[in-house]
Amino acid sequence: MAASQSNSDRIVGERKAILLPNRPQDAHANVDVEPRFPCTTILIHGVNDIGTDFVTVEGGLCEGLNERLGRSDFRGAEYTHGRMADDPRKVTVADLMKDLDDQIYRRKETAKTRSPLIPFYWGIRVEPKDLPQDAAKQTVNGQYVDKFGNRLDRHRAKNGGMFANATNNIPDMFNTHFKGGWKTKTLDTLQGDVTHPLRQAPNRHYMILAAKRLAALVRQIRLIDPNETVNIVAHSQGTLISLLAQAFLMEGGGSADRPADTLVLIDSPYSLSEEGMDAFTQTGENQQTSYARAKTLANLTGLVNQKKHAAPALDALKVDPSGGRDNFGITGPKWGPDQATRLTGPDGKSSVVFAERDNRGKVYLYFSPEDATVGLLGVNGMGCVGLLDSIKVVKTGAKPEIVKLLSDGFRQRLFTRRKRQGKPVLVGTEPGPIVLREGDESAHGTSGFDQFFKRAGIEKGEKRTINGEALRPPFEPEMEGNVLPGTSNEKLTSGETLPGTQSIDQVEAETALSVIDLKPRPPQPTPWPGLQIGKGLPARSEVEQALNNGKDVNDQCRVLRVIMSMPPTPGQIVVFRTETPNEAKVRLMNELQVPSSYHSAVMSGRRNHRCATAFDVAIGQARALDDPDWAALLRAIADWRLPLGKVQAAGNGRYYGQLDAATRELVEANYLYFKDGKFPPESLVPKTPPLPVVSEILKTRNDYIIEKVRSNPLNNIPLP
Repeated sequence: MAASQSNSDRIVGERKAILLPNRPQDAHANVDVEPRFPCTTILIHGVNDIGTDFVTVEGGLCEGLNERLGRSDFRGAEYTHGRMADDPRKVTVADLMKDLDDQIYRRKETAKTRSPLIPFYWGIRVEPKDLPQDAAKQTVNGQYVDKFGNRLDRHRAKNGGMFANATNNIPDMFNTHFKGGWKTKTLDTLQGDVTHPLRQAPNRHYMILAAKRLAALVRQIRLIDPNETVNIVAHSQGTLISLLAQAFLMEGGGSADRPADTLVLIDSPYSLSEEGMDAFTQTGENQQTSYARAKTLANLTGLVNQKKHAAPALDALKVDPSGGRDNFGITGPKWGPDQATRLTGPDGKSSVVFAERDNRGKVYLYFSPEDATVGLLGVNGMGCVGLLDSIKVVKTGAKPEIVKLLSDGFRQRLFTRRKRQGKPVLVGTEPGPIVLREGDESAHGTSGFDQFFKRAGIEKGEKRTINGEALRPPFEPEMEGNVLPGTSNEKLTSGETLPGTQSIDQVEAETALSVIDLKPRPPQPTPWPGLQIGKGLPARSEVEQALNNGKDVNDQCRVLRVIMSMPPTPGQIVVFRTETPNEAKVRLMNELQVPSSYHSAVMSGRRNHRCATAFDVAIGQARALDDPDWAALLRAIADWRLPLGKVQAAGNGRYYGQLDAATRELVEANYLYFKDGKFPPESLVPKTPPLPVVSEILKTRNDYIIEKVRSNPLNNIPLP
């Protein structure tokens, strides 16, 4: 393994021993040192997300790597959170977090934390031109909003960007946005989900900034040591950002300019189809063709496979019984590059022998037919329906071609809630074909209006090749990790149950608060010293001022009416008022339960990452993470929300000056963007896609057909 270029002088182990006089020259005391990390794994979230499930992914990944490598020291960090989706307990105003977005789901290391994970955060900081110019319209019920009505945090930012701004292809991230208008209003009314309102959204170019930052992070890790093993585990829109980052990583010519070693894409909205609902409501003739979608996916996943890196050799990770070579504790004595022993497992069994594999150069797709978000009409993403082995597409003006999708370098696994013959469909069985929908099964585990009018179809008998390698042992996926206990038991078909429900968290309550009206409270008897019967009531504004004086905006109300108490009592009035924003949040969190879309089911299941993700990521080395100061700095630059001073001080301030100039320039431009809404220049964030991304829109094909018809109206009319 290559020597570290981090130039870190630090204590990695120590032991006290008694010094003996006249001891032999070869006498020594053994000192236990920290074992090295086997990889760096970057975890990236999707839209409208602040890392809700990062704790389960990190915890499961660490547990699985311990089992895979024969270690016991990996342990995930903790994350701050309020009430979670699977928690039925009621909340009070005292349970609410102040400055929520600065606290919730933030990673905190403890003395026991030892993890190869870097959480990557991204989002939008709304530019001044997209903020309300009228100060009175900058907040709604205590929530900051942009000029379209999208809820923002106090920094006028939103981690992950707006829910509606998600895309199902890569070119749409460049200089486009989700459109408003009557069609959007109609869809918003039909869906009736106040926690995910549909509003016009600002430019999506913040997604390109995220991809550039992700690429810069991977590149910087490789600049510390060119043989670093880097994985990316991505969810939802984060999968598209991760794919785009691979193209950016190929733009340089240095030893650090190569794709990540392995990608794990979970619940990806990336779609190969030309969705009619999307064209009707949003893109029209600017919709990307199936040709462009398929070629882009094949190109970007192909980069990972084509640039597979061989160092360090897996043989070098094995324990040398003779002691002639040090494996630096990366693996235990029962591990080998071809076969290893899993000493523990979720089922409590021990000594399970499994086939080890080199996962470098691979992309894994984790998909679930029950993902009702990616399964929406207009999305129809591969994270719901999976991928065919290949697809036939046509470039405008050219002959049809077959684009190969699945391969040794691009593999997929199915995660489903369904049971067949009364048994769960296991993850990690021997590779082969599987029927997505058989017998009386529904397309997505839903029914009625939801099934037939909101979701893309899956035909009965439709098959997919599951070519993810066998896992030992195969396991039942954990798909109910974020639903309320007992809510997913109602039968739908012989092997399916209806979706469970979820509690909403404070983030969702505050989003809902930005689009609803505050409700009136019951009449409230209120002391009013000095009030005499027959002397007149205090003015409504006077009472409102008295009730709100000195209180936070989220604890203030609007007084609707003031009357004398009945029977009239000196010094006593009755106030009719609205609820305060905080009272509304509590009401929503205690009363509103929403059906799970299962879009985060794979993410929120700890077992899924313990038993699959940990065995699908690549292993090798992580010399950057072996140095705690480098690790702290890399984690700091992966969080777009941190002030520049905190980034510079991360890792005791030792290494910021050693960052590559291009990395520093991007970090500092991102800081200005989050601080003031000043988006980086085109020299840093391009407005057009890089070469591996293919763009072709319906208009190009339609114009070609029209031109052919005009030039030859009777014969040889090309059909799409």
